[in-house]
Amino acid sequence: MVKIIKVPAINGLGMTEGTELGPDRISEEGEVLKVDRGNVHEQEKIIYEKAKSLNEKVIFIGGDHSISYPITRAFFEKNPALKIIVLDAHPDLMPPMKNPTHEEWLSALIAKGFKAENVLLIGARNIDPKEKDYSVETIVIEDIGFCDKKINDFVGNGPIYLSIDIDFFDAEVAPATGYPEKNGAERGEGLSLIKEIVSSGNIIGADIVEVNPTKRGAEKTIGLAREIIEILKK
Repeated sequence: MVKIIKVPAINGLGMTEGTELGPDRISEEGEVLKVDRGNVHEQEKIIYEKAKSLNEKVIFIGGDHSISYPITRAFFEKNPALKIIVLDAHPDLMPPMKNPTHEEWLSALIAKGFKAENVLLIGARNIDPKEKDYSVETIVIEDIGFCDKKINDFVGNGPIYLSIDIDFFDAEVAPATGYPEKNGAERGEGLSLIKEIVSSGNIIGADIVEVNPTKRGAEKTIGLAREIIEILKK
């Protein structure tokens, strides 16, 4: 059985306010993790300790992408062979801050010892020059229909964590997010890719983040997030 945990946490330098409302709008089921959004250090600690305590497959619903840092750090400490697949319009590899935000959670994880070679980034198309210093393998949107072998080779037999930023999808498909980006995945191809990853790998955890119910197109975006969760639950 898959556990669902709703994590209404944000640390997006004021740019992701509203995503904390996402978990309750996306899912009626699941445990709500109580966090103190006024104290990012304590918030990060609570998320980390919860993730560290889990032993079953779990889906986390955010919140912004900052929640992925304490979650993946906890999963990595329990599973040293962990690999991470990230679906995102942005690499999130900006220079890490003391308490990683949604813009540099992945670089902060690498700084903690996670090997960049164990990250597969899919769909990044808005990349800051500062983010090009990391040797993270990337699959561009144009190639997602032809990447079966690359994904299977990356996955291997080890444990996989899948992190999905809703802005992986095209801005017209998932408009209700803080940083919608055009030229993203179309609905059908994006969902097919997620199904492929779920079926080909040993997914021990996943998250869906950055859905902002206060933005235009909220119901459309929330509906897409719900479809993703149904795929992840299988």
